[in-house]
Amino acid sequence: MMIKEGKIGTMEAISISTIFLTTKAFYINPGTVIKLTGTAGWYTTQISVLGSVLLFMIVYLLMKRFPGNDLINIFDIVTGRFLGKIFSLIFCGFFVYYSGISIREFVEMIKAYILPYTPPSAIIFLFIGVVLAYAYVGLEGIARMGYISFIVILIGLILILVLPSPYYEIDNIFPMGGYGLGASIQYGLLRTSAYSEVIFLAFIVKPLQGIKNFKKVGLLSLLFAGIIIGTIILCSLLAFEYPQGGENLSALFQLSRIVYFSRFFQRIETIFIFIWVMASVITVSLTFYLSVSTFCKTFRISKHRPYLLPFAFFTFLVTLLPENISEIVQVHTNFLRSYSMFIVYLIPILVLLIAIIRGKKGVNKEGEKV
Repeated sequence: MMIKEGKIGTMEAISISTIFLTTKAFYINPGTVIKLTGTAGWYTTQISVLGSVLLFMIVYLLMKRFPGNDLINIFDIVTGRFLGKIFSLIFCGFFVYYSGISIREFVEMIKAYILPYTPPSAIIFLFIGVVLAYAYVGLEGIARMGYISFIVILIGLILILVLPSPYYEIDNIFPMGGYGLGASIQYGLLRTSAYSEVIFLAFIVKPLQGIKNFKKVGLLSLLFAGIIIGTIILCSLLAFEYPQGGENLSALFQLSRIVYFSRFFQRIETIFIFIWVMASVITVSLTFYLSVSTFCKTFRISKHRPYLLPFAFFTFLVTLLPENISEIVQVHTNFLRSYSMFIVYLIPILVLLIAIIRGKKGVNKEGEKV
């Protein structure tokens, strides 16, 4: 028996996928892009989106070849149970790692801007407690909350990006070439990994109710994420110029702090904190749930709830890996946003090649080979 995950609608799937892809914009990601590409950062990230769209469509070819199956089942069908389990467990470990590093990045931001004297362990335990509650409810609950949160997050982002407009200087984005076209293309393609999280849709194909929704949700969420993150980087450049913009720990937080219309309308960073916490909780809840569900599906376990606490412990251990925020930025988030595609995309593409060579195909609803 497999886990009963229910069904999620297209809009709910687009919402949680877009939140998953854009949460990094609340952290150091915009500053990193600006530091690497200068004034070209706002359109360099679109190169990353295009790279991820291309790789996502290759994964779609694999999913289309085996309709009705998620990526875990496809691994077993194409490579056999033993190798299939190894591939599935690699993704399980990746989701645990992603959850832990995301929590630690959140904690470091909280300490830097809001709660400098609070013990990190207290914030971590509180965050994991909330994530456990979401994961206990399951994918449907996360999707419903993600849909509601997406509307609130979008409104908050619009306010944060529009209200500082009196401080925007169009001259700050010139010269538009940044550090050169070659650097923009190089870093744009390398940071395709920054949008590789869209692969999670391949693990929930059945709740998505079909391969067509898988493709639709993936492409639309990549499009929305590219627009949102590109706009955030552009606004950061307009407000701070690229030398300062590249040093900001959080571009969005700094944008929210410069808003001042009168003594009665200032300090709107409370809006940022509200939507930032919402987006982070949804993202980590989703990745944490995926780690547990991937493990359970790999070993044909029908109930995921008994495994929540062990995986919460593993996630907590990952949060202890970085010694400080410098290590988080230079090692862990750099891996997730620059090199993770060599795991996330390479394994499914390798399985697709094996399927083509061996002539492996799934069957449609009529029982005929596709």
